[in-house]
Amino acid sequence: MSFVMEKKLPGDNIIQVVGLVKIYYLDGVEVPAIRGMDFEIKRGEFVSISGPSGSGKSTLMHLIGCLDRPTSGKVFIEGKDVSSLHDNELAMFRNRKIGFIFQSFNLLPRATALKNVELPLIYKGIPAKERRKRAEEVLESVGLGDRMHHLPSQLSGGQQQRVAIARALAPDPAVILADEPTGNLDTASGSEILRILKELHRESRTIVLVTHEEYVARQAERIIKLRDGLIVGDEKITMRSDEG
Repeated sequence: MSFVMEKKLPGDNIIQVVGLVKIYYLDGVEVPAIRGMDFEIKRGEFVSISGPSGSGKSTLMHLIGCLDRPTSGKVFIEGKDVSSLHDNELAMFRNRKIGFIFQSFNLLPRATALKNVELPLIYKGIPAKERRKRAEEVLESVGLGDRMHHLPSQLSGGQQQRVAIARALAPDPAVILADEPTGNLDTASGSEILRILKELHRESRTIVLVTHEEYVARQAERIIKLRDGLIVGDEKITMRSDEG
C-alpha cells in the first residue's frame, strides 16, 4: 500500500502535553475531566489512548486535536503551543496539521466518496485538478478505486470508514487522530481498518488511536492508559497480537 505522501521521519516529539488540566462546570459545580497530564509522542509513533468510559479519553483527544482548550497547562504540536491560539488560528492549525477519523465516519451524505475526500483540500485552497488527483490517489490506496463515485449510503460501514481514512490522509497531516475507529464495525471490517492504520504507521505516519477496547489498543506500539482523568500507565508493546 502506498499513500503517495511525504514520509515523516521519526525522532523528534510531535506532541507534547505539559501540566494539562481540563475542568468543566455543570450547574456551578467543577467536574475535572483531565487532572494533570504530562507526556510526549514522537514523530512516527503509533500510540493508543485507552481507558474506560469517563477516564478522559475524549477530552484529551479534543485537546490534542485542537477542538478545545485546556483550563491550564499546554499542548504543543510540532513545537507550537496550540493552547494559546485564538479560535480562527486554532481552526487553521487544525485543518493543516490534524487528520480525524471518527467512530461515526462523519461523511457528507449527499457527497460522493471522492467529494468527501476533496473537502479538506478545498479548505486548504488546493486547485481543483490537483485536489481531485490527490483524492483519487488516497481512495485507490485504501482499496476504493471502484467506489469513489458512490454515496455513503451505497457503501458498507467498513468502506465508509476507509473513505474517512482517505479524507484524513488527503491533506497530508502531521498527526492522525482516530477516535474509536472500529466501534461501529463488524469484526472483519474492524480488522481491515486496523490493518490500514498499521500500514500507515509502517510508512512513518504519527497515529493516536483512542479506544476503550484492550484488543484494539494493543495494535499500537504504545498504550497510554487513563483512569479518572489521570495517566495510570504508559506501556511499550513489544509484540502486537497480530504478530504472534
